[in-house]
Formats: sequence, C-alpha cells, structure tokens
Amino acid sequence: MKLMGIDIGGTKTAVCVGNEQGELAASQRIAMRSGETVEAYLQRLAALCQAVLREAGLAASDLAAVGISAPGPMNVKQGLLIAPPNNPGWHDVAIVAHVTRLLGRPTFLNNDANACALAEMCFGSHKGRRNLIYLTFSTGMGGGIIVNGELVQGATDTGGEVGHQVLDPNGPLCGCGQRGCWEAYVGGRMVAERLKARLRGGKARTSMLEDVGGDIDKLSMRVLERAVRQGDPLALEEWDQLLERLAQGIGNLIMVLNPDVIVLGTIAIHARDLVMPPLKEKLKKYAWKWPREACEVIPSALGSRIGDLSTLAVALTGLKRAR
Repeated sequence: MKLMGIDIGGTKTAVCVGNEQGELAASQRIAMRSGETVEAYLQRLAALCQAVLREAGLAASDLAAVGISAPGPMNVKQGLLIAPPNNPGWHDVAIVAHVTRLLGRPTFLNNDANACALAEMCFGSHKGRRNLIYLTFSTGMGGGIIVNGELVQGATDTGGEVGHQVLDPNGPLCGCGQRGCWEAYVGGRMVAERLKARLRGGKARTSMLEDVGGDIDKLSMRVLERAVRQGDPLALEEWDQLLERLAQGIGNLIMVLNPDVIVLGTIAIHARDLVMPPLKEKLKKYAWKWPREACEVIPSALGSRIGDLSTLAVALTGLKRAR
C-alpha cells in the first residue's frame, strides 16, 4: 500500500511517500516563506507533491491515501487549518479539500502531536500498545493520547493538549495566556527565556555566559544541557526544577489515564542520560506505585524519522477508520 504524507511545520513543509510498514520511497521539503499568501503556498505544495511522486516512480492514482500533519488549532472533521501560529495570514484554510482536489485520493488531517502519537503506535518500538501517550517535550510541550487503540480527539479537536494543564495558577505566564501551564515550566523556549531573565539581573554566576560569549540572547536548551554536564551549579538548579515539573505533569497523566507507555520527544532523545534516571525517581512523588510501574516512560526511538512517519500514520489510521 502506497501512502503520501505532508508535514506542514513552522519553517518547512515536507512531503514523503511510503508504505504501511513505514518504509520511505521518497521525501523532499521546501522552506516556508514569511508573509506568503495561501494561494502561493498551495502552488508550491502542488509542485512538491508532484516532484515526490516522480522520485518514487508513482502516479497519484497509485496512492491509497494522503495524511497531513500540521500545528493546531484546526478542525479535523472539516479539514481546516484555523489559524496556524507561524502563518499569520492563514485563516480557515481548507487544506484537506485542496489536497483531495490536487491528488484525487482520500486525505486525512491531524495536529502534529497527535500524528506523532499515531506514528509511535503504528511504527514505534512499542507498536501495538493500546494505551499510549506521546509528549513532544521540545520547544513547547504537546501531546497525543491513544486510549484502547483510539486517538483521543476531543469535542473541539483539542484532546491531548497536555502542555496547557495548569500546574500552578500563580505560576509563570504561558504563551497561551494562562498562568502556570506545564509548557511554561518544561517547554524549551520558556526554560531558555526564564534563564535569560535570571541572568540579566547580573548577579548569577554561571559557565553558560562563557559558552555564549556573554550574549545572553544566545542561551538555549542545548547551552543548559552542556552546563549541566559540566556540573555548573546554576544549570543543575534549573535542570532539577525542570525535571520536577516534568515529573509532576507525567504523574498526572499516569494517574488519570493509566497508560502502558509514555514516549518522550526531542529533549529526552538528546539528553536521555540527564532526563530519564532523575525523572523516574521524581515520579514516585506524583503517581501511585502500581500504575507507575506498569507504565514504561521512554524516549522515542523514531528520532528524525518521526515527521515523515507521523504523516504516514495519519493516512493509515484515517483509511482504516473510513473503511
């Protein structure tokens, strides 16, 4: 079975062709252009889809389905991108209808975190697990939830927005407008911004300043990780606070959903040894022993392939539901 996947991100759009085993036949990408109109983008997307089909030696009629992964907010049932945060000129873009007209094949849409959860269920090292949560744990904190083998979509397609569970209503302001969201504590962007604000006070001493040549604006999660590995006291303090909040949020998910497995994305993949042992120790404070021990908490094994595989998983699962 041949499937096409379209991954619409903040900086690029990637299109691939693969099969139900997650084996890729072709993959290409284009950069997103700031201020580009929807019409101009859709023309470039059409050209990219045709180029990928040519690379794979296929026609559109050879495809069983097309899957699209994109940032929310979206209306999955209507196939609309409501207002992508990185594309301010886009409003209610009927992306599914457009791709269906372009390729003439069944087309399915879901948000990027949900799509990653589907990829883990379809292609990950724990393929077939029926109760699974995927956490992006990257610039922000997004999630996709599988319960009894089905994706939790929700009434407004916001099922799985775990990053905006409020851990402390008096906590830091989140980009969503609420205070004390999980993402505000553990999202890479917010952690870096908190570090910058702390160091601009001028009193903290840390090797991180040397790492960035004194340019506080260059502080990032990677800089923090390097300083933790060097034993920098300030970095260790910040890292411990991050892991404490990470454990709190994951503990909530374990207690509410009782999953078989929770898969962690980017930061846990790159800093596995710094994340996983202390996280598992801290989890003891936030979840009962028996559901905690029944839940495997692990970094994703799909790595850089997850973007392509998530789109194929959207196509595959959409096709199965439609039958």
